[in-house]
Formats: sequence, C-alpha cells, structure tokens
Amino acid sequence: MTLELGESPLRALTKASEANWTFVDPHIFGSVFQGIMDDDERHASGAHYTAREDIMSVVGPTIVEPWRERISAASTLSELQELLKDLSRFKVLDPACGSGNFLYVAFRELYKLETEVLCRAYEFASVKKGGKVSWTSGIRTTSFFGLDINPFAVELAKTTLNIAKKIAHEERKATVMELFEQNLLETDPSLPLDNLDENIVCADALFTEWPEVDAIVGNPPFLGMQKIREELGPDHLERLKDAFPTGGIVDLCAYWFRRAHDHLGPSGRAGLIATSGIRMGRAREVSLEYVVARGGAITDAVSSRLWPGEAALNVSIVNWIRGSVDHARLTIDGKTHRLDVVHPHLQLHADLSNAVGLESNRAGTIRGIMFGHSAFVVDDPVRSAVAADGCLRPIATGTDLLTGKCEANPDYCIWLHGSSDDSDAQRRSEAGATHLREFVKSHIEKKANDPKRPKHYQRWLERWWEPLDPRYDLVDDMASKSRIVVCSSPQSRPVFLFASTELVPTNTLQVFLYEDDYAFGVIQSSLHWAWTKAKGGRVRSDYRYTSKVWKSFPWPQEPTEADVAAVGQAAQALRATRRRLMDENGWSLRDLYRSAEVEGPHPLKDAQAALDAAVEAAYGKPADQEATEFLLELNLILAEDEAAGETIQGPGLPAGLDPKDPREFSTDCIEPPPLPEPDDKAWQGFALGETVAAEFDGTEFVGEVVDPGHYEEPLEPGCVRVYFPADDSWVDMAPDALSRREERARA
Repeated sequence: MTLELGESPLRALTKASEANWTFVDPHIFGSVFQGIMDDDERHASGAHYTAREDIMSVVGPTIVEPWRERISAASTLSELQELLKDLSRFKVLDPACGSGNFLYVAFRELYKLETEVLCRAYEFASVKKGGKVSWTSGIRTTSFFGLDINPFAVELAKTTLNIAKKIAHEERKATVMELFEQNLLETDPSLPLDNLDENIVCADALFTEWPEVDAIVGNPPFLGMQKIREELGPDHLERLKDAFPTGGIVDLCAYWFRRAHDHLGPSGRAGLIATSGIRMGRAREVSLEYVVARGGAITDAVSSRLWPGEAALNVSIVNWIRGSVDHARLTIDGKTHRLDVVHPHLQLHADLSNAVGLESNRAGTIRGIMFGHSAFVVDDPVRSAVAADGCLRPIATGTDLLTGKCEANPDYCIWLHGSSDDSDAQRRSEAGATHLREFVKSHIEKKANDPKRPKHYQRWLERWWEPLDPRYDLVDDMASKSRIVVCSSPQSRPVFLFASTELVPTNTLQVFLYEDDYAFGVIQSSLHWAWTKAKGGRVRSDYRYTSKVWKSFPWPQEPTEADVAAVGQAAQALRATRRRLMDENGWSLRDLYRSAEVEGPHPLKDAQAALDAAVEAAYGKPADQEATEFLLELNLILAEDEAAGETIQGPGLPAGLDPKDPREFSTDCIEPPPLPEPDDKAWQGFALGETVAAEFDGTEFVGEVVDPGHYEEPLEPGCVRVYFPADDSWVDMAPDALSRREERARA
C-alpha cells in the first residue's frame, strides 16, 4: 500500500533522516510504554521497565559470552568466515518483549560481535592483498522475534529494532574509520525500514506458538499467584491450569521458565528475570527445578537484586543452557562466585529442599501471641485500674527487645487469660473487661456479622476478652519456666536472647521453650543461623523463622558433658559481652549488632566465634565442611534412624545431665521493670464505670465515670471525667462535686 504524504510530513521525515541517531537512546521507549499505562493496567499486566544493567545480566551470559568464546578461539580466516555465517543464522526471541529493549540490546551486541569478526578478517594478509570482505551485515532485524499482549508495545518494539539497525551501522562505521582510517562500508542498511509484522506479534506468549530460535531472553510479567485471578480473571486462571498442570498456581513469571525450556533445542540458551520468589517453594519447583530436571544447567545467576523501577521488590536473574557446562557463576549480595553447579535455590549453601522434619523436633518452639486489636494495650488511667486488679502484664515485641524498651518502659496489656466466661472476666477486672467490651468486642461483632469475613471472628466473639490467638499451649509451657529464648521474626541478624516469662511475647517473636544455656548456645550459633537462612522464609531482605526450620534442624547427637558445659559457658560469655558493651556505650541490642557489622575486630565477633567453636565441637563437625551441607547430611541420617525406630537426641539438654548445673544454667534475662503502682489520682478515688451523681442548677444528674482516653480533649487536672447519658455529654468534674450512688442510697 502506498501512502501519499503532504508537504509537512515530508519535511518532518527529511529532518528526521538528517539527525544523528547514534545519540538517541531507544530505552526511552520503555519509559514511554510504561508511562502511557495507568496503574491498574500496569498492575494487571505485571509490566515493569527493565534497566540496561539488568538487560545485560541476561544478554551478556546468554548471547554475548558464548559467541565471544567462539570468536576468541577462531584463529584462521576460514574459521572467522564460518563464524560470520553462523552469526547471520542466529535467532533471538523475547516472549514478553514490551517496547523491545531486550531485542534492541541483543541486536546491538550481536552487531558489535560481527563488527569484531569482520575487522579481524580484514586484517588477514590475504584479504589486504586483494581478498575481499563484505561489510554488508548478516545480522538482520528479521532474526529477532517478540511477543506481547499490548498492541502499542508491539509497534514500539518494531520501531526500536529499526532504530537499533541504524545506530549499530553508525557504530560500525565509526569503528572501521578508527581502525583503518577509511570508510569500507558499502551501503547504509537502515533504509528502507524493515517490515517486522511477522516478527513482533501481539499475542499471549503462554498460549501461542513460539518461533524456532537459538536464544530466549526477557523479563516476564511480575504477577503473584494471589493477583492472577484478581487482575487477569478466572478464565485466564483456568487456561493456566489447563496448559500447565503443575498442581497449583504460582507466580506468573514461573511459567515462562517452563515454556522457554521446553522450546529450546539442544545447546539452546535462555535468560529470564523473575521475582526472587522463583528460588523458593512451588514457584521454584515449577520453574528452576523443572529446568534442571529436564537437561538444563544454570550458567549464570543473580540470587537476589533490588529492582530499580517502581516495582518495590527483589528479583532473581537466571541464565541457563539446555545441556551441560563445566562451571557456573552465582552472584549474591554483589559478590560473584565461580561454582561447579548452581542449584535451583540460587544459594551457596546446600539445597535443603529434601531436608526431613524430625519427630524429636515436633515441639519446642512456637510463635508468640497475636492480640488482634490495639485496645489490649492500655495506658493510664485504664492501666492503673487494671493493675490494681492484678490483670496487667508487660508485653514484648521484636522491636521492643532490640531497642531496650522492654527493660525501660514496656507497653502493658490487659491480661484476662483463663477467665471462664465474660462474667468471670468482669469479676477479675471490671475496668479491663469494660474497656475490652467497648473497643474489642464491638470490633469483633462487626467483623463476625460480615458474611465475607473469616469464621475465626465468630469464634473470637465467644471469648472476646482474650487475644485473637491466645496461644494457650505457650502460656501453659511458660508457667513452669523463669525465662525463654526468643528472637524477632523476621530479622536480618542472628540475635537470640533470654526473656523473662513475666513478659507476654507477641506474634512478632519466635519463642523457644528452653531456659538452659546449652540450648541457647546452639540456637544462637552460626550453624543454626545458617540453617535458618537456608530453610526459612524471606520478608524482603530479612529472614523469617518458620516451623520447617526448627523441625528439620538436627541437634548434636553425642556431646560429652564437657562439650555441653563448654557451649553453656560460651553462651553465658556472649551475653555478658553484649551487656558490657551495651552498658559502656549506651547501646541497644540493635545498636550493638550494627556496630559489629564494620570490618575489623570486635568483642562481639570474638564472643560469637568462641561460641561457634564450642557448638561445632559438640557436633563433631569437620572444619572444612560447609555448615548446611554438614547439617543436611546429619538430618538425613537422623531421619533414617527415626524411621528405623531408633531414638535420637532432640533439642535441649541431653538426657542425664543436671538441668540446674551452673555451667549450663544461669539466670540472666531481659526483665521488665516492676509493675507501675496504681495511680489513685487518675480516678480521684472513683472506679472506672462507677455510677455517680452531680447537681446542676438544683437538678441531680446521674452519670458514669469513664476513661478520658476515649475522647480527644485532655482531662482537666484534679478532675474525673463523667459521662451523662441523659443528654449524651461528658464533663470533667472535681471529686467533691460528685456523690457515689451507694452513699446516696444510705442517706
């Protein structure tokens, strides 16, 4: 079809053709593409702009490096000419191409490689003496393919590739002029523009035939399994289930790994960017484990990297080959490691996916109490009234323990645990029960009557005076102990500590029900922390302690009494070092551990190293064996022993040892200050909820003493706040202006 152009379009085209396109960065099209999408559309498609650094983390290992190895190995003109033929036949696909940035980078990099080969061929004497090298490129845009569901993105990608052809040619011309001081290039291939309608296609890559290619690169959409139904609809979800019978739905990007690997031919390569969840659980099983189990080998990977765009998440970058490799690279925290094999979990430690839960570890740890409503935590004057009833307890959160709040000024909660019913709760603390009834019960009633809400609100309504998850078993176990081991979860550093059982641990804490120093030492050890990092969950860059960590963690099996004592004493020394450094410097635990992160010696590092040495001796661990590899071997052996009916050593002190031996049992722990004395002035001698009378202009009004904290206005000094239901108002009144109902009745 021929289009007739008027004078204005022709002038614009002429001006564009005269511009120096080498200064145009087609990456801007990625920003244009993302910029025209509103938030809903971008979230629904999972589309995110990819920076050049991340693109090269894929294009480099998957496309450039294999070709560069071949180019470096070529030493004859015929080998170089064969390379040129192979380069011209090389095909690349981006199955989630967006505006075409991956294809653009891949095209330019291959064009540069071809330029390098042509220059080397030209330098051969036989060529310079009359032989001929054709500078016409064999790298064509028609060797590059893309798929995307967005029609505008498809048109942008076509434009991006045509611009890439122009820029690559200008770069080649500059290189040749610099090397040989003459323009050897016969023609400018950038015009006419290539028709890429058959190459860049608008289609859903998961349900479309892919062209035959040699390399697959890209950044598939990030859309978590919880969002697939919400953003793409139930029909799309059903299509996924039919096309990929994986036993469940996982992050959308995982399916691109599966599809890409199935499409690769022998020695074909692929590189994709995915959310870092690709390393874990079902997503890993569907993607990376699928690749490795079917003849794939990971060649280069970045375990986790913060995504630089709007998507506030961490990504993993994985390159692989359908075949085998002699070595591989894995980058963790910016440091690249050369390995024989990179496993699907993308970690340096052993793959613990086959670690077995041990029967001996079924108990011993539990998550803290979830209150479910902020009204359980109270301040004066309710706090004083509840304290007077003996129903006030200090609480501990992860942050409180790390910052020292638990020892200085903890928060306090209403504690009516064990009340048989609401009347019993009211009897134990009228002030506490009244407060919870007003705020917590009313909240639960609203939730329980909403048919869309979970049924646990209905169950909670039956015992509204207790926390949402009261952890009866935890409370019962704590009753017989003076201290427990706790850690914040999630946490970025291995900080375990003893906390007094006077503190109520919240669900921000993982609780270990041990009070001996030996158990503390093993839990605080670097061996246990290595297992936690490898086996636990992740919350961004922090590690979340899970039941799988504990149940599979093997304990020392044959420690001697001296081994146990050495661990206990090293644990005591570590905590003493902590306390000394904190007191000397006015630090919190968090401050202390941050101070130890700098390079160089540190007393805390020395104390931890001494503890680790004692724990490793108790295990009998070889010095040259990696921690998780050793623990995994021990785990599998112990699982076999348990299956055979043998008894193994579980967590805690070995049987037969004195649990009160001072070498393994000290008494230090994080303790709260004494409970605050009841503040009689807060209520000026009146009880919360007490009925009182006041006289206004000769008329008596009956009211109720209420918590001033429920209203925005501060309480007038020396007064008590009274609510008068007759006119739905409250007044701050001096105590001598009020009379008690009981006193009036006697009168």
